[in-house]
Amino acid sequence: MTGHIAEVHRPRRMHLNESPLAPSPAVVAAIAAAAASANRYPEPDDPRFYELLATYAGVDKERLAATSGSNEFLHLLPLLAEAAGAEMVVPDPSFPTYRKVAGFYDITVQAVPVRADGVPDVDAILDAVTDRTRLVCVPSPNNPTGGLLSEEEIKRLVSGVPDSILLHFDEAYYEFGREAGGIETLPILEQRRGPWASSRSFSKAFGLAGIRLGYTIASDNELATRIRGLRPNFCVNALAWAAGSAALSDLAHVEAGLASVAHERRRLSDGLSELGLSPLPSAANFVSFPVPPDHPDLAKAIRAAGILTTTFLMPNGTPAIRVTAGAQADTDAFLATLAASYGRR
Repeated sequence: MTGHIAEVHRPRRMHLNESPLAPSPAVVAAIAAAAASANRYPEPDDPRFYELLATYAGVDKERLAATSGSNEFLHLLPLLAEAAGAEMVVPDPSFPTYRKVAGFYDITVQAVPVRADGVPDVDAILDAVTDRTRLVCVPSPNNPTGGLLSEEEIKRLVSGVPDSILLHFDEAYYEFGREAGGIETLPILEQRRGPWASSRSFSKAFGLAGIRLGYTIASDNELATRIRGLRPNFCVNALAWAAGSAALSDLAHVEAGLASVAHERRRLSDGLSELGLSPLPSAANFVSFPVPPDHPDLAKAIRAAGILTTTFLMPNGTPAIRVTAGAQADTDAFLATLAASYGRR
């Protein structure tokens, strides 16, 4: 870390959408116990974790595939869809790993602008599908805008993507979407005849970003088997297996974190609105807002105050800032900085 921000003691990390809560004592104890055997390779697929996860996700364990974060699964998508040299359709803006992975396999990215409210435009996504499309990837809630698809939109997406195409439904922020009133997606995905996969993460709601653990729910056992077979050997480490099992056994801690984040997300949105800014509706653990044209250096002012945020461009080229809903003190500091740097116009 260089520049002025390096001079700030412990900058406020509001840029990576991490959980503001440390793992529960039960998770920390499980990690410590597993560390005692770190000289041994872990289980390729820990059976206890899969049993707990199957109950939590509500699917047969044979349709699950754990990975080193859900990000690892994104790197497997081109292989699963045999998409090298073909096309993939994604919203814009969206998670940058999609473009990164596409570059490895000479995949042409058809980037479809999100709506003005930050929600992926399902009709435009379906219109972008061609006979060269092998992958359609749609996050909900969408990162970095926070937009959540409605039940009707998910149904149109699931029925509209041709059965020959792999549909990836990115649910890294699944728990936050449900807390915000989103529907359970699996019953709709189950109606699809073509292949699909929903990827989810333990980094966000479960507070295990530093452990690296994610999982995918596949449309059928065969696809899940392919996913597991494409992973590197021992991709999920022993500490992650232990942490994941303990976290799934302590869902009260997860619920407490969701409630805390929802409260701070509302405070961020309300505070931005009171300052005359225009936050996008968010069903994730962050809030994004366009940068006013008369304050082009707003992100720099926030960073100079020791607060880390993420910047991106809306489809119309307008710069935007994404800020994580974290601890109360972080929200207070962020809004105070904005008031001093921007204020009411």
